[in-house]
Amino acid sequence: MALAGFGQLLRQVARPALTSGAFTGGMSLLTGSTPLQALATGAVDAAASAIPLAGLRKLSPKSYQKRTLIDPKTKETVVQQGSHPLDTPLNIVTSLGASYATAPLIYGNQQEQIQQQLMQRSVVNQLPIQEELAYLSPGTMSQVSTTEFQQLLNQMPQRSWTDYLDPSDAQMIQEALNPRLM
Repeated sequence: MALAGFGQLLRQVARPALTSGAFTGGMSLLTGSTPLQALATGAVDAAASAIPLAGLRKLSPKSYQKRTLIDPKTKETVVQQGSHPLDTPLNIVTSLGASYATAPLIYGNQQEQIQQQLMQRSVVNQLPIQEELAYLSPGTMSQVSTTEFQQLLNQMPQRSWTDYLDPSDAQMIQEALNPRLM
């Protein structure tokens, strides 16, 4: 008898859990994952979402009972499936937690991702990897200033934007910004 109840409970949570998994897997695919990685992400999300949803349904079965409502305008009878107000927030939190916990297993660690991005960057820029590395901060994909760029900055005149103002305009701005100097 308990097995039949479990099967019914599983059928009840299958739709929202699979919907969540499909959405997460689809978003993963759209953001650059391989189809296999997106499928794994969706499967983990669906399994992780089913467990708390089943628990919520088990704890609050009356929330999910069908309700018969009568439309006051048309006097038509409408049967509506009940739901718990925590369904959606619980599903979202579970999806975020599952993706955070399983991302390193599915996508690899950060260093592998940096190496892959470095290879892609090298191909796009048509530069050897060692030359690409010279422009990056160690262990990241952040570009650092080169000595040539620093030399260019040093050659630029060190002038203020106020040097380009008419003297009367500069004085008016100075007075408005700091009247105690007057």
